[in-house]
Amino acid sequence: MADEKTENTPQEKETASDYNFIREQIKERPINRKRLFRRTMLTAGLAVIFGVIACITFLLLEPLLSKMISSDKEVEMTVVSLPAPAEEEEEIPEVEISEDGGDKIHAQSVGEEGGEEISVVEVETPIEDMTLSDDEVGNGEDEVPAGTGEETVPGQDTPVAPVVYERVELELEDYRQLYRGMYAMSEEVSKSLVTITGVSSNEDWLSESFQSTRQEIGLIIAENGYELLILADSSRLQNADSIRVTFSDGSGGELREKSIDRDTGLAIYAILLSGLSDEMRIHASERTAVLGSSYASSILGNAVIAVGKPLGTTSVGYGAVTSVNRMISYSDASYQLLTTDISGSETGSGILVNLRGQVVGVICQQNAGEGMENLIHAYGISSIRKLVENMTNGVKLPSLGLYVSEIPVEVSEELGIPKGVCVTQLEMDSPAMKAGLLKGDVIQMIGGMQCSTVTDYMNALQSQSPEESTEIIYARTNGESYRSVTIEIVLGEKDTTP
Repeated sequence: MADEKTENTPQEKETASDYNFIREQIKERPINRKRLFRRTMLTAGLAVIFGVIACITFLLLEPLLSKMISSDKEVEMTVVSLPAPAEEEEEIPEVEISEDGGDKIHAQSVGEEGGEEISVVEVETPIEDMTLSDDEVGNGEDEVPAGTGEETVPGQDTPVAPVVYERVELELEDYRQLYRGMYAMSEEVSKSLVTITGVSSNEDWLSESFQSTRQEIGLIIAENGYELLILADSSRLQNADSIRVTFSDGSGGELREKSIDRDTGLAIYAILLSGLSDEMRIHASERTAVLGSSYASSILGNAVIAVGKPLGTTSVGYGAVTSVNRMISYSDASYQLLTTDISGSETGSGILVNLRGQVVGVICQQNAGEGMENLIHAYGISSIRKLVENMTNGVKLPSLGLYVSEIPVEVSEELGIPKGVCVTQLEMDSPAMKAGLLKGDVIQMIGGMQCSTVTDYMNALQSQSPEESTEIIYARTNGESYRSVTIEIVLGEKDTTP
């Protein structure tokens, strides 16, 4: 069959021509590259101009805004210094000599000899300074002569008669007064303490939200003209959503963590002075703790008071320091641990003070040895003083990554070990390990400073700056003798960020 061809009728052709416009192609407008470039540059230029104007405006208005936000007329942050007291010197009461040649307070006339009046000068020794070797302690007899014949007081020509001491029996009232006096001192010291509360939000197994709180006792260390700075153990406050402080007068506010030592867990918390109550702001410096010495020769066996929460709740304990020679070693540091016979809780916190009201230790129950968990332990304040000062001022601490210990003199002489501190352990990937130091090496000098003790090592290291090269001299043995080696090490930086 032949294919049949069909032709469109005139009407169909007319209808098809009506829709020819649908097949028309719309051409895109050509891009004017010059105009696009000009607009892009104009937009970028305006953005730069806007940014410059915003920066200048902020710089000009920032002082005004700071004054409007802060109630302080002048904000000047000063460097905090924690001066160390005379470590080994005992305080000697000043004797004011009266016109008649005797002690203005304690001197008394006892008679005349040869036409001349003789004065007896008695200088009382504070109870915390007394030892069994003191002349003031009797030998069990009713009367104990202080000397024989006539004696003279330095700076006086007046002869002094022998002082006669009479044994006094203590009554129950005397003991009551003694303990009341110690409690009154603990109350005075408590003005320097604060309660720090960490609040965390959690969910139980039913997905219901609840809040948990943990508390620690903090110590007001200093104020730098802008902030009030508080020292506390952060181990129970980590991961808290918010941290608040409550002062002894009941006022409080929000705290921020300024710096933290990852080894000891000690942290410095700060609160703006402008955020304090008027009374707290005025008396802030008066509430700053008075630091004593934990290196004084008389601290062993001396009376101390545990203030804060030694039993886990607000409490106070009395006792004596029973051990001072134990050291807690960390990377690049070692700190003195004080042990007392004061009963406490494993979760206890607070401070130890001597009978002068000076802080001698910061309670750290996590370092209690096995079998001694219920006795109060504390970092000796003298050993952590420099650490606290550096954290308070935001000083970046250098790091080598070494655990070191002192070499006993007898061991050094017997084995021929040179003077220095022995490396007992190295941190992985630390600057010391990367430089090739090994366990058993003896560090002799850092940056030109001798390292005879662990304290010398810490002082020498902390005198350097992080991320800078320093010279280290150490001795290494070949099995028979020691050979000194000098190397250059780029120090790391210890992490103290919150």
